Amino acid sequence: MKTFKSRTGFAALAVILCLLYTPVLQAQNYIDEDFLEILDNNARFMLKEQAPAFAATNTPAKWDKESAVVIGFSRNVLFDRKSSGGFFTRRERSLYFFEKTRLRIKLNDNNSVKALSEIYFRYGSKEDGFIARIIKPGDTATNIDLKSAVALEPGTDIPEYFQSFFDQVAGSGYNYYKVPVPNLEPGDILEYVTTTKSKLDVTSSGYVEFSPIYEVCSKGYPVMFNEIAIETDDKSFFKSLSLNGAPTFKKEPTSEQGFFRYVFTDRDRDTEKDVNFVSPFIQYPLVKFQVIYSNNDEAKGAFIGQKGELKSSFAKEELAKKAWEDYEQVGRASYMGTMATIQNFIDACYSELVKLGAKSWDEKTYVNNAYYLVRNKILFQREYLSDKKFAYVFGSLLYQRDIKSDLIITIGNNIGKLKEVLFESEIRYVIKVGDKLYFNLTDFSNPGDQLETLLSNEAYIISQPAKKTGVQEIKPFVLPGTTAAENSASYAISVEMAPDMKTLSIARTSHFKGIQKGKASPAALKFTTYMLNDYVNYGGADPTEKMRSREVEEYTKSAKSLTDEFKKQKPDFVKESLQSEFHQRIKDAKFTLISDGRTQKKSTLSFKEEFELNDYVRRAGKKYLVNLSGLMGSQLQIKKEERTRKYDIDVRFPKTYAWYITFKIPAGYKAEGLAELNKSIDNETGLFTLAAKEENGLIVLDIKKTYKQKEVPAAKWNDMLAFIDAAYNTTFKYILLTPKQ
Repeated sequence: MKTFKSRTGFAALAVILCLLYTPVLQAQNYIDEDFLEILDNNARFMLKEQAPAFAATNTPAKWDKESAVVIGFSRNVLFDRKSSGGFFTRRERSLYFFEKTRLRIKLNDNNSVKALSEIYFRYGSKEDGFIARIIKPGDTATNIDLKSAVALEPGTDIPEYFQSFFDQVAGSGYNYYKVPVPNLEPGDILEYVTTTKSKLDVTSSGYVEFSPIYEVCSKGYPVMFNEIAIETDDKSFFKSLSLNGAPTFKKEPTSEQGFFRYVFTDRDRDTEKDVNFVSPFIQYPLVKFQVIYSNNDEAKGAFIGQKGELKSSFAKEELAKKAWEDYEQVGRASYMGTMATIQNFIDACYSELVKLGAKSWDEKTYVNNAYYLVRNKILFQREYLSDKKFAYVFGSLLYQRDIKSDLIITIGNNIGKLKEVLFESEIRYVIKVGDKLYFNLTDFSNPGDQLETLLSNEAYIISQPAKKTGVQEIKPFVLPGTTAAENSASYAISVEMAPDMKTLSIARTSHFKGIQKGKASPAALKFTTYMLNDYVNYGGADPTEKMRSREVEEYTKSAKSLTDEFKKQKPDFVKESLQSEFHQRIKDAKFTLISDGRTQKKSTLSFKEEFELNDYVRRAGKKYLVNLSGLMGSQLQIKKEERTRKYDIDVRFPKTYAWYITFKIPAGYKAEGLAELNKSIDNETGLFTLAAKEENGLIVLDIKKTYKQKEVPAAKWNDMLAFIDAAYNTTFKYILLTPKQ
């Protein structure tokens, strides 16, 4: 079992090697024919149920040009009535719940046929059922044979239409399968019904929070009927909030006392045409909801209302109080699933800082070293700390040195507004020291690095409620924004024609700053050994200092094994990344790390890649066409149906891209067509500029693309299109090389 203690030496290397070589567990890759019959028998009753919304075969004429139309989509969840009498008793330590799903969709073209050429279902218990069938125009339904179903690896993404609401909380013991749909054609109706029984072991907990659900009304295809029904007993809490014009959950009467039924129904829902620069949870109609079970009448810190109440909001005071109560309980929580608590981890971290001289450090040094120490511990874990746990750990370490800090709560700007917080998981926590903010860390972050999802957010600074009066101070606060210059990705690209005049030899040096660095770091630093010397960032000791000679030998051997393995895997990873970027095969690729950007002194991520491309050169007799501007990589294309804008524009964060491309003109050739490349579009929303010139036997392209604002009104969409279109169209421009004689 993992320990909370510092991982140094070959213990840390063992963790990394374990992460590299842990095999993927696979589900049983076939289903016994007897079980296929069980699946059919268990689901057959659903096809006999009276469901008028699923009887239709025709769809509205207004959607004839849509790829497909969802006739009906229904999901019903029932928490087992029997468990209401035995829940949390000595005899019954499991909660059961049943989920029924039905989908009926008409396919209009080959795109939807391809998208639904495979269907997914769950098989985990003898109570599970599944039937899928095809209904051809004017014909009877034909069941799809499930004999060729193939098991999916755990963690495989399941398309929305086939997902279960509650599998993730019920555990990973339920296997999913996919099966091809033969003979599927435009004009067909595809229908399936499924019923599943899930079991949740609640032996060690009297409180169960099911994962929040965000139901976006638009489904990619138009929807004639969409229903969600949740039925729970009197140990439940139910919360829901409808936003942006979505229907609300309605509380309906039930046939059994002590049970509650909540139903969401959406009809005649068109598709959304704005798909770029949109935050669906913020702008699209949606309803979010959550079920919470508890046998404890006083669930302190829980984001809940009253049992049987359809809770839809929390007042500022209620929100701040619950957030603080929840935060206070962190110290007793387990650390990364171990027997140790978060408080044990804090104590161990502070003890290590003291041994390094923390009591004599000035405040700035202590704060930064505490941050880097915690980051070092997380390097060797399988998952990151939550915002709440990080804030508690970091704030507690500051408290040890009597450094005053404030606790800030907010919500991600891709999720909603602070007044719309409904779930504990939506609360984001930040630590404020003086005028500096400290956000949750990653393997690659530095103190003060900003987060994309917390830019310019409304927030509250909250404190502990007064012991006598219970009054809690709540101060409004706005998190800082950022500028395009602070979030840059720049590329210096040196290009030459290969001797065969068929390919381009490229050396590209990339530099990333700000949020751009945070997004680029995971891929750039994969299969590099940045973690081996990470201890120096907080003044830590070399792990070999206190080792015996034999231990030093083992550590050195382990470190070399890790380094050699990374050297072997990195070129293939870089090659695959470049192939994905440029959409062509890459023979060889070299990678050199210049700076990992993981310190405040050197906060820019920089690296060099060397590779060759062949699709960027075309021969025309004795002449050659070279697509230098295409080395910018793929640029956003706005399609015809997206050029009329409904929603305001959210580019997530202001950002700058820059490409400085130099091309050595082959001996005996001259370049033509440079003047046609020059372009300059600059307005309040953004810019695209390209300056092309010939200088000392080189073609030089200086290109910049900037998104100036995080949020832009829909009325300015044409201004956005101007520089976005210019960048896209430029990638198809060629330079002509002609012989001098």
